[in-house]
Amino acid sequence: MGTALENLLAVVTLRDLGGDRFEGIASSNDGVDATFGGHFLGQATAAAIATVEPDRRLHSLHGYFLRSGTPGEPFVLDVERVRDGRSFCTRRVRVSQNSGKTQFELLASFAVDEMGPVVDPRPPIGFDQLPRPDSLPTYREVMRALPEPVLPEDWALRDYGLDIRPVDGPWSPGGPSAEGGIRFWIRAAESLSNDHRIQVPILAYQSDESLADNVAAPFGATWGSPGVVFVSLDHAMWFHRPFDLNQWHFVDQRPVTIGNGRGLATGSVWTADGEMVVSFTQEALLRLDRPE
Repeated sequence: MGTALENLLAVVTLRDLGGDRFEGIASSNDGVDATFGGHFLGQATAAAIATVEPDRRLHSLHGYFLRSGTPGEPFVLDVERVRDGRSFCTRRVRVSQNSGKTQFELLASFAVDEMGPVVDPRPPIGFDQLPRPDSLPTYREVMRALPEPVLPEDWALRDYGLDIRPVDGPWSPGGPSAEGGIRFWIRAAESLSNDHRIQVPILAYQSDESLADNVAAPFGATWGSPGVVFVSLDHAMWFHRPFDLNQWHFVDQRPVTIGNGRGLATGSVWTADGEMVVSFTQEALLRLDRPE
């Protein structure tokens, strides 16, 4: 296993301090003096999962980004067992650092598997005509080919254990999707355990990677653009079916609405066979103060 995937696994592998308290490793400076929101999501999800029985699968999570984290300082994650029922259980996770102030809060709900009616949503328009991931350049290659950087190099050129092949985006050769969104194929860069208690936190981590960028794209901006204030506010995910990140999955994202200094974006994750496995959404603070 390569160093990048090992580092990603280290992010979502927590130290048990006892009493439903855990410690997560510090974040690194990925272009800004703060903590990547996915770091909070991945670790808080892992902490919640660690307190439920293995037969309970995460079906939804709702998180709020309350304060920015300080790179280099480990995180303490306190889990509250809100409810344990026969079919469902609920966990609240509070994440903090040395100050003791809550920086991120997550509410997660788990359920046992059940039999019932099934309605499969239709895949995104044009799904059958999507280019195959192996025919596309990697995210890093796309970023390296740009005449001018649109994001800090520490972020854009990093390797964090996931293979991302952009299909649409404001910085990709084809531009944004027909709905103005960012879309890509994704899978683990190397073989990864198919244990959902490992894969779910990793997908939660990755889900924050570019979702909010969909609300800056209509203005020709990114969170790294001069004069842009861009902060994730909240994040929600729903896990509909099991998935395996060793296989290619298609991530379809788009902006929903922008106004009052905030923007909402939504996304969904599909298997290569056209089955939707996860959906997610995020609201971000967006302030533009740039010269024309």
